[in-house]
Amino acid sequence: MLTRRGDEASLRTYQNLGALERWAKTCEADFTHLVCVGGDATQSAAAIAAVRLSVPLVPVPNGFGNIFARAFGHPDRVEQVVELIDAGEMRRVDVGLTQDDELFLSHRSYGPLQRIQNTVETGGGQPKSRLARHLAYYGMAKRFLIDARPASIRVEVDGKLVADGARLVTVANVETYRGFLSLTPTASPIDGQFDIFIAPRSSRLRLNFRLLLLLLRAPGRWKGVTLCRGRRVTITVNDRRREGLRTVRRALPLLVPRGSVETLARRTRDTDAPLGVVPAKAG
Repeated sequence: MLTRRGDEASLRTYQNLGALERWAKTCEADFTHLVCVGGDATQSAAAIAAVRLSVPLVPVPNGFGNIFARAFGHPDRVEQVVELIDAGEMRRVDVGLTQDDELFLSHRSYGPLQRIQNTVETGGGQPKSRLARHLAYYGMAKRFLIDARPASIRVEVDGKLVADGARLVTVANVETYRGFLSLTPTASPIDGQFDIFIAPRSSRLRLNFRLLLLLLRAPGRWKGVTLCRGRRVTITVNDRRREGLRTVRRALPLLVPRGSVETLARRTRDTDAPLGVVPAKAG
């Protein structure tokens, strides 16, 4: 459609994220817009080029979760994407970086949810249809939420100990699992901070009950969990794996539908989720 109307456009495809990341780290600034068709991991890899070259990213959601693109209401129809290129707003939004400078747009999770996602999504054998992918996730949920030994996670936010022995942690730049299992409903990529969800030390039964309440959006679902904000987060899993995360404000030039940023701000402001930091005692 872009070519038919006289624009110069080229198409690149990649077999894996590694190949896309290598291109994003070395490509030249010979384009005005970077249109990326894919899911959250693909969008994060392409965003490396957009940040490095200061070229607007146009995410087209075509994955399983599409958490980042859905936060702004990005369209997935060709006609609407072309209209967005013509009439969208360019905004600079936040990104997350790991201690190894790995860029992420949506979230990093620790504990059973991340183990479920990694097992289903990696290896190239993940189901292609949405129904099959849902069933695969539910199948892995039994393995990691019921059968597996629970993780013990230490969380420090801006140098302050917030939790020690937590079972599940999500550090988010946007609302995590929106429309399904909302863990960080106040997370926003325009406020310069992460939202952190922490499920404290508890039995498997208690953890699964908490997740069920959140899944059903039941009254009292936030009781016993911690939601807080910060710019730097350090995660230590089982006293071995340690990872530092930091948010980089206004790093990504992003083309968004008009009014979407204001809608996002209202949605995150009107939630009933409580925000606050409850310092934990070590051990």
